[in-house]
Amino acid sequence: MKRCPECRRDYYDDSLLYCLDDGTALLEGPATVEEPATALFSAAAAKTAILAESPISTENSIAVLPFTNISSDQDNEYFCDGLAEELINALSKIDELKVAARTSAFSFKGKDTDIPEIAKKLGVKTVLEGSVRKARDRLRIMVQLISADDGYHLWSERYDREMKDIFDVQDEITLAVVDALKLKLLAEEKNAVLKRHTNNSEAYELYLRGLSYINRFEPDDFQKAIESFRQALAIEPGYAAAYAGLSNAYTEMAFRSSPGDWMTKAKEATRKALDLDDMLGEAHTSLGVIKMYYDWEFAGAEEEFRRALALDPGSAHIHMWYGWYLGLMGRFDEGLEKYQGGWELDPLSEPINLGIGVNFHWSGQPTRAIERFRRVLELSPTCYIVYPFLVEAYELTGDFVSAISEIENVREAVNDPMALSAFAHVYAKAGNRAQALEILKEVEKRSTEGNTGAFNIAQIYIGLGDNEEAFAWLEKAYSERSLWLPFLRVDRKFEPLRDDPRFKDLLRRMGFPE
Repeated sequence: MKRCPECRRDYYDDSLLYCLDDGTALLEGPATVEEPATALFSAAAAKTAILAESPISTENSIAVLPFTNISSDQDNEYFCDGLAEELINALSKIDELKVAARTSAFSFKGKDTDIPEIAKKLGVKTVLEGSVRKARDRLRIMVQLISADDGYHLWSERYDREMKDIFDVQDEITLAVVDALKLKLLAEEKNAVLKRHTNNSEAYELYLRGLSYINRFEPDDFQKAIESFRQALAIEPGYAAAYAGLSNAYTEMAFRSSPGDWMTKAKEATRKALDLDDMLGEAHTSLGVIKMYYDWEFAGAEEEFRRALALDPGSAHIHMWYGWYLGLMGRFDEGLEKYQGGWELDPLSEPINLGIGVNFHWSGQPTRAIERFRRVLELSPTCYIVYPFLVEAYELTGDFVSAISEIENVREAVNDPMALSAFAHVYAKAGNRAQALEILKEVEKRSTEGNTGAFNIAQIYIGLGDNEEAFAWLEKAYSERSLWLPFLRVDRKFEPLRDDPRFKDLLRRMGFPE
């Protein structure tokens, strides 16, 4: 039994960490016990979990906004975005400099937002903005570094160069920012900041195009990204970053179709990237994702995330993935610390805010989870991946009215098996078996499409109270090596199965730590 020290409510579910009413960390023992007890969630972690609306602004901090394309060819947009993104990646290697991540910095693209407001939302003191005019092999790049407090131009420059000089231009801009901010680089740090993955401008352009497709985050664009990275590698076979990008695209495709072939390709691309450059943090991250979701080598996955973060501590993307991994392992306090680090760099990121909400949800803090999911929807009203978790969080609070209202608001727009299974589970728990069975029939019909069917069908049967069918479908998911099966340990829909020896055996076979 556990108790809430604030409202004095008793809890008989030992998996809960927080009070469902006020979010207070639960203590061991019933509410009638008067002696002090040890909180199940550390005070430091609880403090970490309470995130402000905007990150703290540090003295040495910068946001690199997407460069404006002033070329006559609008297709050059990818090059402008890619140039800014590469500058972000270079500057983030500097230990003394906080660099706002791409997602948050690029969220202001096309918006008439003034510099002070951007700086406040991103928690930075300076902003780098620029424009690019590209005509065949000629470039004109104009950049300026602005102090957010007073609008003072700390530095500005114009570069009229040929495309083959693009790497020199990037280095010059990076070093000029370092000089303007009066930062000192150690030799090793400077080498990391100025590191080049290729000297071939044609391969580099194809790589930037691939990144632009990846960032659109649509299945068709992942295919286009794969083609762009392959073209870059055909020109520059030793291009490690292009292999890392290729692995990323392959992994995303694995979540949208049969995982085996795509994950095999992703693993091969990652290995090639690391054979060429073992210091590439993004490649270690990709390998960690593969080990976590497909190989089920959980200890090995953590090693890769640790290695990636050591190589690239300024990457919000790596913080996010490591936080997600820790959440899947049930190490929620550690996970929130990693998310905090990522959120400070990328406060407007949908995946990071979603991950924070999911961590709250899995650790038994549905009220906080709902608040965070709402923040994600404020950032992006069409971020439909939020809804499975949002309706489950409402279910956990017992608010089925709100849960079903959310389902009905988006039911026509959402057709993903993961979301449908969550909706059916909620309908079943709310007593609406007819709706649950209708969705079950639809998901079973589509179970041969992609890799999500069996795992999701199991969740629906749990909601319907048919645990035998749930186990049968979980075994099918295991044999198919479903990429969603690592959710098993922490996904709260599986609570009714946790004491069954078959469930514990399944976790053991998957290699989860005791």
